Amino acid sequence: MDEKEFGRRAAEALRKLDDALRDLEGVESDLAGDILTLEFEDGAKFVVNSHTAAQQIWLSANMQAWHFGWNDQAQLWRDSRSGAELFAELGRLVSEKLAQPVVLKS
Repeated sequence: MDEKEFGRRAAEALRKLDDALRDLEGVESDLAGDILTLEFEDGAKFVVNSHTAAQQIWLSANMQAWHFGWNDQAQLWRDSRSGAELFAELGRLVSEKLAQPVVLKS
C-alpha cells in the first residue's frame, strides 16, 4: 500500500475509534492529528497513533505495545505478534480499565 492509502486508512481508523469512545463515561478521548489519547479518571493514558514509516498503527497501554498492520485480505488492522484486531483489542483493554463491556467496531 502506498503512503497516501495508508494515511487514509489509518486516519479513518483513528477517527472511528475517537467517535466510539468520545461519549464513554470514565474516559476522555482526544484525537490530535494522527495521535489518539485516551485518559482515564485515575490518570492512566492509552495512546494510539499512526506510524507512516512502518505503515502501522501503534497502541501503547498498560506498559505494553502493539503494532497493527493493515491486512488487505481481511480488510482490518492486525497486530504483528498476536494477530489481534485493533478495534477488538482496544475494546478489550478499555473494558478491563472501566470494568464494563465496551465493544468497538471497525
